[in-house]
Amino acid sequence: MNDVFGSRPEDFLNRGLKAAVGALPVVGGTLNEFLAFVIGDPAQERRDDFMKATLERVIALEVTSERLRPENLRDNEQFQATFIQAVRLATTTASADKKKLLQNAIINSAVGDVDETVRLLFVQMLDRITPMHAVLLSFFDNPRSNTAAVRKAESISLGGAFAHLIEAAFPEIHSNGELMTRMVLDLHSMGLTTTNSVQAMMTGSGLLERRSTELGRSFLAFISDPETKSVP
Repeated sequence: MNDVFGSRPEDFLNRGLKAAVGALPVVGGTLNEFLAFVIGDPAQERRDDFMKATLERVIALEVTSERLRPENLRDNEQFQATFIQAVRLATTTASADKKKLLQNAIINSAVGDVDETVRLLFVQMLDRITPMHAVLLSFFDNPRSNTAAVRKAESISLGGAFAHLIEAAFPEIHSNGELMTRMVLDLHSMGLTTTNSVQAMMTGSGLLERRSTELGRSFLAFISDPETKSVP
């Protein structure tokens, strides 16, 4: 598997760093060893582990969809492009949840039909978002799916803010007001939600209305777990 892509971007980065470090007096050799041990090998290991885990998921799902058969994937340019782009992104994150989203996108690009412009846009969004963005977007899409949020909405008789539902559903997000505000603004700026604020007051029933856009719902489908839905 190490020869699948040949030279990697991190290979060229490491060569440049090693050359610069090697020019330093006395300590150059030691720093090169440190660089190779701390950055070089782990980067390749992350890439290879991600590819292996992704291909294992593809093989496991092969019986559910003809599109996942090797002969069909070989001719699927969207799958190949998403795979290569996702591998690059996977080497830059330490989050297992983010890697799972990237794997989902790879598989969904193989079994679904996505406009190429939209696919490229979605890959850019994947580079930008965190797993918590994805969780929050899913909640914006269907607040009624969260039991705690529904109970909170039912308890509000004189009106409340959507932020109150986020507090009930995800206290770890709500407890950091700046982080929550930033993620809400991020999702709206990408065109995935209909609101850029969660502080507006409204009645309980209004609080449970969908706040995702059509683009947001398409993006959720692109990054959703194919193993939890019917694969065509």
